[in-house]
Amino acid sequence: MTSAAAVIALAGCTVNGPDPAPPAPELESLNLPQRPKDIAVAGKQDADVCTWMSAEQLTSLQVGAGEPLPKDGSNYNGCGYLGDTGAARFAIGVRIIPEAIDMFLQKINSSPGTRQTYELNGFGAVQSQINGGESLGCDAFVDVAEGQTVWVNMQLQTPNAMNADQMCEKAQTAAHSAVSTLQARS
Repeated sequence: MTSAAAVIALAGCTVNGPDPAPPAPELESLNLPQRPKDIAVAGKQDADVCTWMSAEQLTSLQVGAGEPLPKDGSNYNGCGYLGDTGAARFAIGVRIIPEAIDMFLQKINSSPGTRQTYELNGFGAVQSQINGGESLGCDAFVDVAEGQTVWVNMQLQTPNAMNADQMCEKAQTAAHSAVSTLQARS
């Protein structure tokens, strides 16, 4: 309720008719580059997603072999990896989002100032951290095809063992690994 509406309510005034519908959120302009080609990922199963990183890429990321992500009815298909740097335990999830990147990002509660766009192998990508959870991880979203997004989530499991730059670098590196593999296969 706005302060003007609060004053009206306190004054005992009434307004006839239903409340007006809230304005539709405007899609922010991401200004992402045009994709070099579409890489169709919609419909891929968890086992497929778990092959998107090579043994060398897993070693570089300091993560073990991937395992299908548990399903609770609302999860997206994907693969999860557990990692350990010695000082930090973390998890990386790679998921398939069957939505356009701009539409999906409207659902993400990004922390102010953490959303950044960049180019990943010619594809548009967005890095972001969840508002209120900045110390817990970082996300990378890649626009791989019309209406299809690859979401890489890095979650820190050892409190304060990495800073935001380190967490986001892990997310970006994992996203780069997955997209590089997908490009080589298509």
